[in-house]
Amino acid sequence: MKKAKHKEIEAEIRRLISRYPAGAKLPPERQLAASHRCNCLTVRTAMKTLVDEGIIVRRVGSGTFVASRADSSAGFDGAIENTRIGLLVHSDSGAYAHNLLQEMAQVAAAMGVTLRTGWVRDFQHDGIQQAHQLEQEGCAALVLPWFPHEATAEVRAFVGRSPLPVSLPLVIPGLEKNYFGHAGMYGLDLLSTTEALCRYFQALGRTHIALLGPQSPGDTILQMVLVSYMCHVARERLPCLCGLVAPTSQSMDQLARDWKQYAGTLAIVSYDDEHALRLLTSMHKLGLNAPEDFSIIGHNDTGASRFSDPPLSTIRQDFTHIGRGLLRSAVALSRNTEEHDAVSAPTKLMVRESCGGRGKITEAIKLLIPALCMIEEPLMPASLVHQN
Repeated sequence: MKKAKHKEIEAEIRRLISRYPAGAKLPPERQLAASHRCNCLTVRTAMKTLVDEGIIVRRVGSGTFVASRADSSAGFDGAIENTRIGLLVHSDSGAYAHNLLQEMAQVAAAMGVTLRTGWVRDFQHDGIQQAHQLEQEGCAALVLPWFPHEATAEVRAFVGRSPLPVSLPLVIPGLEKNYFGHAGMYGLDLLSTTEALCRYFQALGRTHIALLGPQSPGDTILQMVLVSYMCHVARERLPCLCGLVAPTSQSMDQLARDWKQYAGTLAIVSYDDEHALRLLTSMHKLGLNAPEDFSIIGHNDTGASRFSDPPLSTIRQDFTHIGRGLLRSAVALSRNTEEHDAVSAPTKLMVRESCGGRGKITEAIKLLIPALCMIEEPLMPASLVHQN
């Protein structure tokens, strides 16, 4: 049977990489497509497997490069090299999972770990099938980079049935050994970050602080953010403005109408960038703009946050730290041991236009809010914002 075109190209690129040193830049996709007499999509499909395995690394605006192990190989147990780990990526994965997967590919290359990827719609059927497939491909353990909170019970059952040990991105009661971090520290960074954002907005003079998020009562991350927010507004004797919305434009538009009365004094801590961007749109419909009428900060630093109008201030997580923890936990589980990261990576507040803090971050504010590392990003040309 004739091999699929993208598989032929994948094999050819593997041979090409074997002659290149680490860090070398590969030819552009268009050049590869022309030399193989195919379209760019076929080349991109061929290269995706190599990216997922950590053999090559894409750098936006720069190109594609042969992955290097030199950056962080020091300090890793040499026996980690040549370990094969499977990634089970949920089909509903969004920007957070995409960012994490990109960093995990680079971390794996540095560790000498080979990655194999399987995409699943659920963990009850697809997950088990993919787990067995990855076992046959020589994987020693699995990593779930992300899964929807409503699938927690499914994931619990999956871990019990999986032929391979599973490293998890969050704590599930009874599966603490599978969590890559220290179970006793789970969520502490969320509590401190939410508290710090509330204090930051107060330091900027905002007198009404609201929390924006999804209507997802079973979401443990949302629960922790809610606890921190409620404790802060109660302690500071501020009005509680908690907006948990359905995934519809009507729901967000109604919330914007409800919050319009606080224009000029309102600051919003958002569960993620997606909800923050949706609220920006709903506020624009009412003629309200950030940061003049309200301030807002998202979470996860998605690509869209840089190109919104105005560019969205957001919390950037250390995906390298998370990815390394997940992989090291997976390797340890494959050896019937445990490894838990006991150090929380510092979160960074990327100060853009939407929070109203540009040019106002004094040393006094930094001392007042040590939990946040504040980075004031350069202004983006308006033409770039509107083009995107």
